[in-house]
Amino acid sequence: MNIEDLFISQPALCAIASIDEFRGRWQGRGGIDETLAARLKERALNESVAAIANPAENRNYRQLLEQIVNHSGEIGLFETSVKKLHKLLLADSLIDEREKGEYKQRLNPVYSKTVDGRPIDVFFETASPFETPQMMHKLLEWTRNCLESRNCHPLPVIALFMVHFLIIHPFQDGNSRLARALTLLLLLKAGYGYLQFVSLEAAIEDNKEEYYRCLRQVQNSLAGAEPQYGEWLLFFLRTVQRLQKRLDEQTESAAGSYDELPELSAQILELAEAKGRVTLKSATENTGANINTVKKHLAALAREGYLIRRGSARGTWYVRAK
Repeated sequence: MNIEDLFISQPALCAIASIDEFRGRWQGRGGIDETLAARLKERALNESVAAIANPAENRNYRQLLEQIVNHSGEIGLFETSVKKLHKLLLADSLIDEREKGEYKQRLNPVYSKTVDGRPIDVFFETASPFETPQMMHKLLEWTRNCLESRNCHPLPVIALFMVHFLIIHPFQDGNSRLARALTLLLLLKAGYGYLQFVSLEAAIEDNKEEYYRCLRQVQNSLAGAEPQYGEWLLFFLRTVQRLQKRLDEQTESAAGSYDELPELSAQILELAEAKGRVTLKSATENTGANINTVKKHLAALAREGYLIRRGSARGTWYVRAK
């Protein structure tokens, strides 16, 4: 791939300019209140794992995203770090331990699936196990070089990295989530730090049909003389724009006091702040409300990022997001 020869359409150029204008405005405002930042990060994490029903996979993906958000400056784009992140992603998975953090040893085509997750037919073929190590080495080296070059804008580079990672599908399992996590990592490292406050995962999930259509178009075009990246690049850029719009909406609605919260929710928050933590039992006893009602309010407060859930089952407690 020669990024300097990449054709970028006028709509894509306008999207890049708009994204960078937003970045400049965000940097100019000098950040946001720490409490609000903690709430938005918590909400973004919740939204990113919301579609994962398996508790272990949910927990591991959350841990991976937390690692990336909190330590993006320390994580380089090298094979060792990518493999470590993959191992973290599948830490508690029941797959073969030898497949965690190691490139695939078997073919893993991507299948079209029914609503309940059953495979129907092959959606697209991925790289063979033999090809994968060299293709990954080249992709990671190319991405690092382009991001370090003054002649390349980071957004098209990151978009192309993401689509080629998905097409290679280097690991036996977990490739789609890892691709999105690595994309977030690269965006944060490239100066788009505000994207830690919104969910890239949720934005793609909301536009999955377009995501797969553009992905397949690129994959089909790679056999020809000229790869067709145009629609994928535009999809990627518009996804970032949707994230920026959502962040604007969230900061406007969430800034200031919590006067619009239901009275019971406000009481639970005050209790968590005063005591340092709150449980279902303590919230029920202190507010006098019905236990099922309290349970719903605790879940909503955690979902919206006001509270952070700790522990599990009967040992669950909540702390204020700070």
